[in-house]
Amino acid sequence: MSSQSDDTFSLYDLRVEVTCPPDARISSGAKEGDHFTLKGELLHLPPGQGFSIYSLAGRGLSLTFHSCR
Repeated sequence: MSSQSDDTFSLYDLRVEVTCPPDARISSGAKEGDHFTLKGELLHLPPGQGFSIYSLAGRGLSLTFHSCR
């Protein structure tokens, strides 16, 4: 009996946005609404906006993920 595995997958664009409760402070330099978009394997930032890579690893920043369809 032969078994074939399905090695296909779907790749979605993803928008990651900074969200913050009204009484909280963001110490990474990010602002509420700052975002980046992953399109395939490429990371896109809006012109003039940076994003701390340490924020992605830390627990102090709240990020919201949206599928870009």
